[in-house]
Amino acid sequence: MKATSRILTASLSNLIATTIFVGFLNPNFAFAAAQTSEEKAKQTETSKRSEQKTTDKRKEIVSEAVSTLRETQDALKLLDDGKNKEALAAVERATGKLEIVLARDPKVSLVPIDVRVVTTNIYSSIDAIKKAKQDAEKALKEGRVQVARSLLSALASETVISTSNIPLATYPGALKKAAKLIDENKPGEAKEVLQTALDTLVITDVVVPLPIVGARIDLEKAEELAKKKNRTQQENKQLSDLITGADTQIKYAQELGYGQKADFDSFYKQIAEIKTKTADGKSGPNFFDQIKTYMETMTKNSQHKEPSASK
Repeated sequence: MKATSRILTASLSNLIATTIFVGFLNPNFAFAAAQTSEEKAKQTETSKRSEQKTTDKRKEIVSEAVSTLRETQDALKLLDDGKNKEALAAVERATGKLEIVLARDPKVSLVPIDVRVVTTNIYSSIDAIKKAKQDAEKALKEGRVQVARSLLSALASETVISTSNIPLATYPGALKKAAKLIDENKPGEAKEVLQTALDTLVITDVVVPLPIVGARIDLEKAEELAKKKNRTQQENKQLSDLITGADTQIKYAQELGYGQKADFDSFYKQIAEIKTKTADGKSGPNFFDQIKTYMETMTKNSQHKEPSASK
């Protein structure tokens, strides 16, 4: 997964690692049929993979960086209470924590201190998604922006992993400047510097498109069956169902905009070739190598674009 970044203002008290599952059930959408046991199993596997990506991100959190923010917040409170000497000590401790981080890797530019996860899923048919997009486009043409916004907000099936980072290009300098101001008995100016440092964090987003994850799961299982010689009739049907399932998942991904047209065209071409190569019980290795590349490209093209940064 490719990460993109954005600079946002964020209060330390609002940095809470949390997972939010949101199911948008728009009454205009046609509900999908009841899930089969296989579909439920795949949904569970998709969730596990998404959770693993989140776990990996949380492991990257640097404890010294977290302590730096806490010490900075403590320094602000001490300045509010008129305890300048204690505030200076807190800033010095915060500086020391960052020096430990920099000593480990002098080239590091962002230090993770928190992870926030939001999972959004849509339960609807492809036709209903197309209809919602058409309705949104019509609403925009008619100037009904909020109606279009409401319709489009539901069109997502993804996990977004947002990591809050201390920017080492600016944060250490802010701490040193604040320490100097405190030492010069300028607590008001020092507070402004520390608050700015606390509020300006770099947020890196990793988007995990759930339909692409689901397609990958189907293709992995299909690949194992495709390698097997002398498959039974039941296994041939299972292989066909898995390939069809992956194809359907990618159609969802396409309607939801996770990728570019060239990626999808290449994917569908490969799916057709795989169906031909595995028809009538035929088997062999490496049938799925190229299609995995297209799926990686789709995922990269699904990442959030970086907006303009402002303070």
